[in-house]
Amino acid sequence: MAATDNVHPKFTEAMEKLSAMSEEERLSEKNKDLFEQAMNYAPLDIQPKLVAIRKKYDELH
Repeated sequence: MAATDNVHPKFTEAMEKLSAMSEEERLSEKNKDLFEQAMNYAPLDIQPKLVAIRKKYDELH
């Protein structure tokens, strides 16, 4: 079983869109919903990384 077998399609969709953006775009207010989608569907092993990114976002806003 590959690690990607348990990845929710909504997480994959959000991460593909976010990965194509610059860091500034990812952390912008207009992409908050997309980031929230990634957070909500992230596999457990990825969630700590996303929490760190959310903290950075919160510091900017």
